[in-house]
Amino acid sequence: MFELDIEMLKEQGLQLVDSAKKTAQDLADKGKNQLDLLNQQARLSKAQRQLGALVYSLHKAGEENQPLVDKYIEAIESIEKSIEEIKANMTPEEYVEEETPADEPEEEVEEEPVKLRGETKICPVCKAEVDGDALFCNHCGAQL
Repeated sequence: MFELDIEMLKEQGLQLVDSAKKTAQDLADKGKNQLDLLNQQARLSKAQRQLGALVYSLHKAGEENQPLVDKYIEAIESIEKSIEEIKANMTPEEYVEEETPADEPEEEVEEEPVKLRGETKICPVCKAEVDGDALFCNHCGAQL
């Protein structure tokens, strides 16, 4: 009879270990989803700022480069698709979209001015100098 109690305790202990392991894995997966979402949202924000800076600099110079603008738009759409895929894999508890309550005015946040020129790098295709955080070369349109 004493052996049965030990076997039963052992089985219960194993079940608790399995349950704890599953809970820990679930928490890790939720954290990864949230981290992936934040990373993609940061990429989206950066790509949108770069597109704005590109359009502004092209306008300022009186130039047009629609193929390059289209590449930035495609990159933004790709990031947006990734964000939607991540959200689709998240439970409602994991992802709560921030909303501004109707009775509270939206707080204005001052953004840092977008740098049009910063660190530079060399395009691997045409060897032109481009902004260090550019997604595409503004000379030949190659993806960086």
